[in-house]
Amino acid sequence: MKRFGILAAAAVLGTSLLSGCGGDGEDYCDTLSSTREEFSALDSGEVGSFDDFRAATSDLADAAPDEVADDWERIQKNFDELDAAMDDAGVSMDDLDAMGDSSELPEGVSPEDLAALGEELNGLGEGINESGEAITKHAKDSCDIDLNES
Repeated sequence: MKRFGILAAAAVLGTSLLSGCGGDGEDYCDTLSSTREEFSALDSGEVGSFDDFRAATSDLADAAPDEVADDWERIQKNFDELDAAMDDAGVSMDDLDAMGDSSELPEGVSPEDLAALGEELNGLGEGINESGEAITKHAKDSCDIDLNES
């Protein structure tokens, strides 16, 4: 199993965000500009980049103007659901990363636990693409930041 779907789920969340982000206030635009590195790092597949990405989205959700506040809220909700699904399965991002290297299950985790996690991951992300597109458009229009640029 390659990094099992968690990193894929994180990449889906991140890619969706790269398709949309912006802000009314200068603080939001500044925060968005300073966190672009975290968005790009997510593509690397490194486990640590997921935590950095999540922290960045939390900062952006706090600073988001009304136009994209609901979109950031949806993204935060998806991260919360991802955390809950991983807790239920008894795995961490590090466990999943190690599984990609060794294909061995983490101690105390059954194939059924991983199957249930996979089911949960399949349900994640409802509306996330639309939110990402809205955020990306807003970033370009209001902050003159193109999140699709490397």
